[in-house]
Amino acid sequence: MCVFSIVIPCYRSGDWLDELVSRIEETMTSLSEKFEVILVNDASPDDTWSAITTLVERHPFLRGIDMLFNTGQNRATLCGLEHARGKWVIIMDDDLQHSPEEIPLLIDRIRQQPAVDCVMAKFEVKYHSLMRNLGSRFAARLFTHLYGKPPGIAASSFRILSRELVDAICQHRTATPLVGPLIYMSTQRIANVAVPHQPRQAKRSGYSFFGLVGLVAHNYLSVSTFPLRAISVLGLFSAAASLCLAVFYLVQYWSGNVTYPGFMTQVLLILFFGGMTLVGVGLIGEYLIQIMREVRQPPRYAIRTAVGLPDHDQPK
Repeated sequence: MCVFSIVIPCYRSGDWLDELVSRIEETMTSLSEKFEVILVNDASPDDTWSAITTLVERHPFLRGIDMLFNTGQNRATLCGLEHARGKWVIIMDDDLQHSPEEIPLLIDRIRQQPAVDCVMAKFEVKYHSLMRNLGSRFAARLFTHLYGKPPGIAASSFRILSRELVDAICQHRTATPLVGPLIYMSTQRIANVAVPHQPRQAKRSGYSFFGLVGLVAHNYLSVSTFPLRAISVLGLFSAAASLCLAVFYLVQYWSGNVTYPGFMTQVLLILFFGGMTLVGVGLIGEYLIQIMREVRQPPRYAIRTAVGLPDHDQPK
């Protein structure tokens, strides 16, 4: 059994994987402990898989997994976790923003604190767009509220996990796994270590703005019923306001102060309540979609082929 497994989900990163692997090899070799690197190609449309197979032929510590269809970063990461054999498992991105030279910082921290199950990198300065940084802060607050992320812990996809935590994460059978929330749901023993952030190698992020919005919305709707309750409360207040408005107009009518019907008021009320009705129906639809996904239990990922894996880990 190797000591360290490094799981890297890959998408459109074939041009710099050679540099990434070389830097990882140099860093990990200096630790003089057995390690493996698992590169999971998330059905990238470029030559990423070709680059992985070439690298596996040159480096015996490399494992390559090619997904049958694009599943997203979280499922690709989960695939790597389920094939990792190390006592500790390191997760990092493929765009060189997570520097391989900083891996020993994560290792030292988790070894210094045996009671800790996960150590996450804490970036003082992030080389992301303003919108991405604001979204990350919002997501961090959301994770604290919904999943019990320990207050004061900075979330990051550059992290090291204990074997016990990896096994606990892999036991979750949700149809739409999210690695970060699964960590917070499995343990509260999380620590941070300061790590510098690097400029992105790729010209743009693999996530679009709407993709990030959808990810945050999924995080929220998959756990919280607050939107449904908010719509219900708003409906009650709207009904009360309508009743008060009706009484007001009746009084005005009986007192002779109204000489013409409130056409504009009627139009605005119809538009308001019609819009709120559609919002409520849409929310219910989103919850039904979440329920259907969980009930159907579709495969979270499918492996097309793999290279470098032990025989017992090869896809059937």
